[in-house]
Amino acid sequence: MTGDTKLPPYLPYPRFLMEADLTQFAKLLYAVLLDRANLSLANGWQDDEGQIYIVFPVCKIANAVDRSPMTVKNALTELETVGLIERRRQGFSQPNRIYVKIPDGQDIVLLTDKKLSHRGKETCPTDGQKVVPMTDRKLSPNNMSNNNLRNSNLSGVSERPPARGRYGNVFLTEAEVAELQADFPAVWQEYIERLSEYMASTGKTYKSHAATIRRWAKEDRRKGKGGISDYLCKEGESL
Repeated sequence: MTGDTKLPPYLPYPRFLMEADLTQFAKLLYAVLLDRANLSLANGWQDDEGQIYIVFPVCKIANAVDRSPMTVKNALTELETVGLIERRRQGFSQPNRIYVKIPDGQDIVLLTDKKLSHRGKETCPTDGQKVVPMTDRKLSPNNMSNNNLRNSNLSGVSERPPARGRYGNVFLTEAEVAELQADFPAVWQEYIERLSEYMASTGKTYKSHAATIRRWAKEDRRKGKGGISDYLCKEGESL
């Protein structure tokens, strides 16, 4: 590069994302949405309260970032759970409005605190110290859950599966999702939402979300239920 070199088109990537406790794809998606928000600002897309919003359907986001719609939905849920975006429904068959939020100092601390607390000191040897190979050390289990210990390997601790469900509290790997899609093609997504709502309302936790969904689905099938019961009611009615 020289003083006259022009940079290629780039996305705004806030520095706080580098330390945020988010998946890498969620960080990328936030940068993409922030870039679109700047475009909305230039085009005057503001609501009645003067807030900038974007209209970016999931299918178009998936094409823009070269990912599946399900991966995009999971990342959007992750961003909404930590308060970096807000989605508002606009009516039947209309795409949601997405509001991109800019965190303040305290919010940034909350986003990065968990990530920083898990950072070990062994990867930063002092001057003159010999770097010890990972296989020759005993790593301290401080701030590391038993699940992470079980999932660890020689290359390090595996990342937590993406957050799924309306409340971002159902964790399934891509392999587990693929198996549920194959075994319960018509209702697998509904069971994810059912589990998410149930855990959020009761506070219960499960060792394996995939196993729980599979057990619920098999019990419903054994009882002769074709799918999940519909608990919706019309205005004026009650359950």
